[in-house]
Amino acid sequence: MINYSPPVQSPLVRKFLNGEITFTVEISPPVSGSGVEMLDQVSQLKPFIDAVNITDGAGATVGISNIAAAALLKANDVDIILQMNCRDQNRIGLMNDLLGTSALGIHNIIAVRGDNPDTGDHPLAKGVFDLKSHELIRIAHEMTTNGIVPARTMKISASGIQSNSKPISEPPQFFLGTVDVPSLAGDDVWAGRLHKRVAAGLQFVQTQACYDMSLVRRYLGFLEDQGLTESLFVVVSNSPQISTQSALWVKENIWGAEIPDEIIQRLKDAKDPREEGVKICQEQVEELMTMPGIAGINLIESDNLASIAAVLAAIK
Repeated sequence: MINYSPPVQSPLVRKFLNGEITFTVEISPPVSGSGVEMLDQVSQLKPFIDAVNITDGAGATVGISNIAAAALLKANDVDIILQMNCRDQNRIGLMNDLLGTSALGIHNIIAVRGDNPDTGDHPLAKGVFDLKSHELIRIAHEMTTNGIVPARTMKISASGIQSNSKPISEPPQFFLGTVDVPSLAGDDVWAGRLHKRVAAGLQFVQTQACYDMSLVRRYLGFLEDQGLTESLFVVVSNSPQISTQSALWVKENIWGAEIPDEIIQRLKDAKDPREEGVKICQEQVEELMTMPGIAGINLIESDNLASIAAVLAAIK
């Protein structure tokens, strides 16, 4: 890696630096006034994973605050990857949360745009979108490297014109990521999107779930051709599909989640679709583990923790 100083305080980062493939599970905080159920579920996966990836209002839906969920899990000795969306807060709220996240001892951040409110359970909610995801990455990067809360405005004082940026007494140490989509959109689209984020301070990429292994290989080849594997750790997402219906729903409703027809046919022909879905996921994770350029594998939970546990137990 070039010009790279990720925070070694994070056990996840230490594994990346050691060249070990990491395993993470992505969860959406539940609609609950208690964290007991979430903690119980994560405890079942804890022996198999390196960190829990916590979404932030995924699908524009309501659940426990992701920072509260992260604090609960952190207190139970779970390393965290915290997603932060640009939909729900302006830059002041997001910067407050970045500092609060650091105060909790959380280093791994994924900046995302956030789904449009009209796709979720409160379609009349107003989206903020004060920042773009690459701008949030840049702010977190400046907090880490320059030790400031950056501002793009100036003030006039007796000593002259000065920036409104504020010094941070104990700067955070962030490991900065974003979500990317291996797609058939074309290399030019990929290149512009990722280079902009790398220039802002991006350090790792987590892909949208992809079940097309040839597309993953093409994506990794593109990253290498662009020289991006020298500056980015790459985490590829997958998940077990437990029925034909669930696979079709993902294919038709989750943007960028490519599921080949042969996988859907395998589920359709199976006597036990759940068992077949676990088997397919296990096969694909094992294949991903052999691909040069992959630093980690992220399994996405969608009321599907038992199947994810079965996949991880078989692999580990």
